[in-house]
Amino acid sequence: MGIAVENRSFLLIGSQRGDSVTAKLKALGIPYKIKLLESSPENWRTILDILESGRIRAVIARLSGQAFHCLSSASYRETASAIFERIGQLPHIAFAHEDTLGGEFNPEKAGVYLGYNPADPDRAEEFYYFMFSPPSDQERQAAGEMFAQHQINVIPYSTNAELSVLASNFIDDAEKNLLFRVYVPSGRLYAAEAEKLLSLFHEWLQSGGRSGVRRDGYKTSAGQVFEFLGGETLQRGDLAREFSDFSSFLELCVADPSAAEDSLSRFGVGRSVGAQMVSRYSREVRRLQLDLKHERESRMLTIRHSLEAEILDLGEVGRDKTDVVEALVDSLVPHPRNFHPGNIIASGSGGNFPASVTVNLNPQFIHAVESTVLQNIQGTVNLGPESKQLIELIRQYGGNDADELESAVHELEDEDARPVDRLTARQRLKAFLGRMGTAAEGVAVGVLQKYLESKLSV
Repeated sequence: MGIAVENRSFLLIGSQRGDSVTAKLKALGIPYKIKLLESSPENWRTILDILESGRIRAVIARLSGQAFHCLSSASYRETASAIFERIGQLPHIAFAHEDTLGGEFNPEKAGVYLGYNPADPDRAEEFYYFMFSPPSDQERQAAGEMFAQHQINVIPYSTNAELSVLASNFIDDAEKNLLFRVYVPSGRLYAAEAEKLLSLFHEWLQSGGRSGVRRDGYKTSAGQVFEFLGGETLQRGDLAREFSDFSSFLELCVADPSAAEDSLSRFGVGRSVGAQMVSRYSREVRRLQLDLKHERESRMLTIRHSLEAEILDLGEVGRDKTDVVEALVDSLVPHPRNFHPGNIIASGSGGNFPASVTVNLNPQFIHAVESTVLQNIQGTVNLGPESKQLIELIRQYGGNDADELESAVHELEDEDARPVDRLTARQRLKAFLGRMGTAAEGVAVGVLQKYLESKLSV
C-alpha cells in the first residue's frame, strides 16, 4: 500500500523549533509536527492522538532526563507505553544525550520543572541540567524495559553535531523508504554468494509486480553495503515476508517446479512465462549451491594450510592428530548442505566443536584452531583486538540484533565507508554497550567504549 501525500508528516518529539532537523524538513518540503515530552500527562495524550491519526510517516525523538523521569511516573506510564508501542511500529530514531544515559543522578534536582527559556543566557545552566540531567537507576531501568518491550533502540549522542548528522541521515533514509541494509565484509564466507542471492531477490520482486523496489549500496576494498529501497510499493515490515516467500519459491524451483509455477500465478504471471522463470531460477539455485560447495572446500583448504605450521611448532604431529584437526575444522565451517537463503546473508558465527570428537590436543592449539577458523569464515582476520572482543560480546548478548551489530563493527572499521554510516554504526555499538551494563562480568566495557570513541568524531 502506498504512502499518501497527506500521510508524509514527521513527528518530532522533544525537538526544539529552529534546530537543524526542522531546517532539513523545511528545505525538503516535508510537513512535520513538534511535541514536547517535558510536559503534562494531558499533552502526552495529544501525542498519542497524533500517532494514532494515521498521518505520521516517521518519528524523531529526543529524550531528556525529565522525559525519563516522566516515563517512570504512574501518571504517565500507561500513555507512555501506548506512545512507544505506536512509535515502534513506525520508522523512527530516538536519541538521548550520553549524560542522560550514563551520568550521576542528583536527587536534589531530579524532576524539577524549571520553567526554562533556552534564549535566556542567565538560565543556560538550568536549561542544560533540565535537558540532560541523569535519571536515577530505577528510572533508567523502567524506561529501558519499556523501550525493549516496544523495540525502541535509543541512540546516544554527545554533541549537537552528532545528533544533526544522524537525524539528517534518518530523514534521507525515510524519504527513500529504506527497507533493508546490511554490510558484508569482503573476507566473509559466502560473501560473493550473498551478493548473487540478493540480485535474484531483487529480480523476483520486480517480476512479482514490485517494480518500485530499487537495489542500491556501494562497495569498498573491505566490504560491500547492500540496500533495498521501497518507493511507495513496499514497507519495511513487508520485506521479511517477501523474502520468506522468495526462499520458499527457490526451494520449490528445485524440488517441485510445477508447484513453483503455480505460486507465480498469484502475481498474474502466465503459465508460459512462469515455466521459463522457474527453469531459469532452478538453474540459478543449482549454480549457487555448487558455488557454495566450492567456496567451502576452498576456504577449508586455506584454513588447513594455515594450521600446518602451528601443528609442527606445537609438536602436534601424527595422522591421528591431523584427522582430529580436520574434523574440528569441518564442524566449524558452516555447510551449505541445507540451503536456506537467510543463512547465506546473515553473518552467522560458525559451528561448534562436535561432542562426538575426542579432543586430545594441546589447549593452546585448540584455541588457535577455533580462532583461525572463525576469523577466516567471518572476515575478521584484519580486525584489531578490541573489535574482535566487541564481536564476541555481540554474539553472546546481542540477541535479535546480533547480525546488525556485528555488521556495524565491520562498517566502523572500514575507513572507506561513508562517514555518516560509520558514525551511525559507532553510536549503535555504544548503545549496545550501554544496554549491556554489568551483564558481562569481567569485561572491560570502559576500554571498549574508549575504543569506539577513538574511531571518529563529529
